[in-house]
Amino acid sequence: MRWPGSALLLLAGAGCDQLSELLPTVSFDGLEIRDITFAQADVDFVFLVENPHPVSISLSSFDYALALKDVPFVEGDNPDGFTLEALGASDLVIPLSLGYTDIWNTIQATRGEDVIDFLLSGGMGFDTPAGHVRLPYSEDGDFPALRTPTFSFQRIRTPSVDLLAGIAELEVDLGVDNEIGSTLFFQSFDYGLSLGGAPVASGLVPSFDVAGATTGTVTLPVTVELLSLGAGVVDAILDGGAVDVGLDATMDVDTPFGIVPLTIDESGQVSISG
Repeated sequence: MRWPGSALLLLAGAGCDQLSELLPTVSFDGLEIRDITFAQADVDFVFLVENPHPVSISLSSFDYALALKDVPFVEGDNPDGFTLEALGASDLVIPLSLGYTDIWNTIQATRGEDVIDFLLSGGMGFDTPAGHVRLPYSEDGDFPALRTPTFSFQRIRTPSVDLLAGIAELEVDLGVDNEIGSTLFFQSFDYGLSLGGAPVASGLVPSFDVAGATTGTVTLPVTVELLSLGAGVVDAILDGGAVDVGLDATMDVDTPFGIVPLTIDESGQVSISG
């Protein structure tokens, strides 16, 4: 950047207060979510930088440090090629992709939270005739605290068994634990179920919801043909007992931060009761 003659004279003779009036000013414009999944959040920290001079200015240095819930998490410096437009405002964007596994391994997550506090601090540097000037900043706000809902088998019930037809009606109760504060809305729950290692049914639950910081239950209605099952599974259906159960499913989850796709693959031993 080439400073204009008028600016050189002003900067050379300016005191500290006058110099601050001649330099760009920095303000935080907010956090924008580019994309979010249950694995990571891709976000932009957006700053507004005002340049009072009639020429563009290039940043000579830039650094940032991000803390989540007062715990240092990530830092960086010197983005390439950022230039302030003349006589106007420019957006300076810090794009970050933060993995939720890393976040929750670093800080203590609190059940019932939708967001966690963040603090973003650092400085922007400019080379002037009066020397290198660094403009510090420190901004706080809310970061999305998205956590994956967890699924667990509760029990399998047998409302009816028709031995002549060789058919059993089952109801699989599936627990869904929602750790965030807001209600989660599940849509298009498309599942496949196996008993004793053999696929037995598939189905679609159009929608259900689980309130914030609670464990809800979704029931999967299943019709199975007894002749297609192993003897151990049939015995458990007829007389009660435990069987190996597998469940895979895809769904869309409506969260406070938009609709997020989710895939699950669960297995376990579950008791069957009448």
